[in-house]
Parts: sequence; structure tokens; C-alpha cells
Amino acid sequence: LHTNDAPGTISRMVDMGVDPFLVASATLLISAQRLLKKLCPECKQPCDVPRERLLSVGFVAQEAEQIKQLHMAQGCKRCTHGYKGRFAILETMKMDEDLRRMVIKGASSVDLKAKALEKGMLSLRRCALLNSMRGKTSIEEALSTTLAD
Repeated sequence: LHTNDAPGTISRMVDMGVDPFLVASATLLISAQRLLKKLCPECKQPCDVPRERLLSVGFVAQEAEQIKQLHMAQGCKRCTHGYKGRFAILETMKMDEDLRRMVIKGASSVDLKAKALEKGMLSLRRCALLNSMRGKTSIEEALSTTLAD
């Protein structure tokens, strides 16, 4: 199924006519993925990002303090545009009794996502930001490929 995130899969299946009880009882885990462009290791450039910008895109305060610099795409003869290859990020929502009850009661995908995040799910945006922090992709790619939480 094509959905924007893992919780959206529940709504999509119900919209397709699957009974919410069946979705809730038969689902163990839902995974959503995105492919992000990988920064070229030959030409990626370090860049400073203001703390306020880091906080506004979704980094938590402690991370924003620790980040000295991120990287941006530059472009060289090897890659042309600053990226070489792609890699997958995953959002994995493990179904538990709380989420199952919510599905049966007809909770929205927004509410399901909020509960899953509360229980420790890493969103696609969060995974993308963590990979930008590690220098694997740019913050621009992380933001353009994922939806805000």
C-alpha cells in the first residue's frame, strides 16, 4: 500500500473496506519506507546550521547543542549533483493492545501516530534527521523527502 507513514496504513486498509477489528487483530507490525539520496563522500561540504533552525525542523534541544555541523551537497565529477546512491529509512509501528483498541474504536491516523510516537516509534522524519546528523544525507534531503511529525 502507498501511504505517507506507517499509521496511515490502518486508515488506508479501513478505507478499502477491511473491518477495523480484522485490521487490529491481524496486524503485528507496519513499516513505511522512503529512499533518501546519499551524500557523495568525495565532495560533501560541512555547513553550520543555526540552533534555532535545528530546533524548528525537529531536532531536540540536547541534539541541537551537540551538533557542531551538518553536511550539504556540493557536486563533483564523480557525482555531478552532490549525491551518489540512495539508502532506505524505515518507520516501524509495532501494534500493541492500546493501538489495537484505538483502531477498533476508529481512531484517526494522526491519533495512532501520536500514540505510536509516545510509545517510542521513530518517524520517517526523525530517521531522516538522524541520518543528516550522521553525515549520510543533507538536512534539505531529509526535509524534502519526509513529512513533519
